[in-house]
Amino acid sequence: MTHLDYIELHLNGHVLKGNAIVEFCKNSTLQNEIDLGIFMADWLDSNPNIEVQTSGSTGTPKTIAVQKKQLLQSAAATTKFFNFLEGEVAVLALPIKYIAGKMMVVRALYSKLHLKIIEPTSHPFDSISDDEKIDFLPLTPMQLQDVTNTKNVQKILLGGAPISEVLEQALQTLKADIYHGYGMTETLSHVALRKVNGKGKTPYYTALPGVNFYINNKECLCIHVPFIPHPIVTNDLVELLNETTFIWKGRADHVVISGGIKLFPEHLENKLAAYIPHPFFIASISDIVLGEKLCLLIEAAQYSEEQLNQLKFLLQQHLKKLEIPKLIYFQKPFIYTESGKIQRKQTMQLLDSR
Repeated sequence: MTHLDYIELHLNGHVLKGNAIVEFCKNSTLQNEIDLGIFMADWLDSNPNIEVQTSGSTGTPKTIAVQKKQLLQSAAATTKFFNFLEGEVAVLALPIKYIAGKMMVVRALYSKLHLKIIEPTSHPFDSISDDEKIDFLPLTPMQLQDVTNTKNVQKILLGGAPISEVLEQALQTLKADIYHGYGMTETLSHVALRKVNGKGKTPYYTALPGVNFYINNKECLCIHVPFIPHPIVTNDLVELLNETTFIWKGRADHVVISGGIKLFPEHLENKLAAYIPHPFFIASISDIVLGEKLCLLIEAAQYSEEQLNQLKFLLQQHLKKLEIPKLIYFQKPFIYTESGKIQRKQTMQLLDSR
């Protein structure tokens, strides 16, 4: 299997092959189609490698070179899990600049899916008609926020960010089968999936075919992917159920140990997501007595005394005593990665510079 065996694409109702895909995209007015043309020009050359860009959520964004055949092997694993059939319709509503968008193109090439490409927006369902049958739709959790009707979409794959408890509860009313993927650029998109609504819903992630997991002495998840030559060591703390399933707890570099108690900010943030109307995150500062002291950062102007009292009441209602942040800060704006994720460490440094 080489990448040049997969050069035909059914795109927005057109059947295109090889350089015809590039020429079609060059003449487009849609930025995502223009970017598709750039990607396909790289795909079609004889170089067995291609560059992909990391999001920067765990460090400085960078480009890494991967083998095109590895992208095809990743697509094959997803195809096997979801049982894609030739001619099924998939929508690409993610930017092709990052791995999730690139992999949707490769899945369409590999599985002969009919690809409908739209501009990435926060409301992708506005571009899908009520009577249009869509078999597969990858989205970010933000793109599914406040959606009450998934129309004729059969399967939705969420990725790029954790799912809050509030969003997961809302997803239970939606008709589409919804999955949350675990993965990163270095794993060439997701390597594990969790069903988050309906029949088969689980609290744990299950590995794609051929993938297995173990944890190191720091309790961080390590991943063996059959088409990647070296194990991938993550910074994610998990409860490993067996070599193919785990429950995600949070990132090791975010964990707070306060008074000897280990606290996971992502878990606390999920509890509060429905009650704080601004972007926020939980972090810590040093404390002589506790070691680390929880603090809550909100991207907003300073709350009034009444708003602050309401917030403190909500914290007491929804968090255990030891989980309640001792300090509340207001910082506007936060610092974000290019892909829209909060850069926690850099945003915390803004507090020190005030």
